[in-house]
Amino acid sequence: MQATPNVHVLRVRSEAYAGAYSPNVYVVTDRGRAVLVDSGLPDESSARGSIDYVAGLGCRVELIALTHHHFDHAGGAPMLAEAFDSPVGMDVKEERLLSEARKRRPEALGERTLTVERRLADRDIIDVGSLRLRAVETPGHSAGHLCFFLEEQRVLFSGDNVLGLGTTAIPPPPWGDMGQYVRSLERMQALEATLLCPGHGPLVHQPQEKIAELIEHRRERQEQVLSLLREGETTVDGLLRGIYPELAPRLVGMAKGQILAHLCKLRDEGRVVQVTDTVWQVVS
Repeated sequence: MQATPNVHVLRVRSEAYAGAYSPNVYVVTDRGRAVLVDSGLPDESSARGSIDYVAGLGCRVELIALTHHHFDHAGGAPMLAEAFDSPVGMDVKEERLLSEARKRRPEALGERTLTVERRLADRDIIDVGSLRLRAVETPGHSAGHLCFFLEEQRVLFSGDNVLGLGTTAIPPPPWGDMGQYVRSLERMQALEATLLCPGHGPLVHQPQEKIAELIEHRRERQEQVLSLLREGETTVDGLLRGIYPELAPRLVGMAKGQILAHLCKLRDEGRVVQVTDTVWQVVS
């Protein structure tokens, strides 16, 4: 489908992905040139769908720009880069995290090695024909997460910082950072985008309202954590029971990470202290 005359949405389908909404790949095109935002999964079937679609556009792919290193966004890049003979660009911190992730889970990232030829940083401009795609540093979901802003059309490619539906997972440092995430949401809001293209799920046609809801959600969750700490729930397990009383077992690890991310943010702000490996307390 097309989000705008210059933005195509590829909904990558794969049996290898267990989430509700598979990753989106975007193609920004103008004057016979194209840039891909993210690359989808590392399996042949999903990559082939993207390759065939882009080939049908008849554009020259000049860059594959990755928002972050997670396998469902960066995994397909080696195959797409080979198919289009195009370079891959990403943040240098994400490049390092990708290398570390490959050591931990080599099977998740496929057999091909990803070579990053362009290191992208905040405010870098990617030319797409007559259009300008600007890199925006937005850490939080991952340490070097980038969004991309199509300036002429005010379209924001949000990666996993904002999803089409629901909220995203924010791991604790060094993989993510809740404090940085909230600041990144505020920076994204200041761009005043009119259309948001998320890493998963449907397009967001009211970006300002969506981002404001996410900021408020994080504020409410933080207050919930503080309230439970004051009531004597001083461990992550205790906070988990108080915040998520009914949670599917497969989501427990992610939920604990979210809670720990909030605790680390509060610690950095001087509002809580970590007394032992497992015990946290509010600063009186």
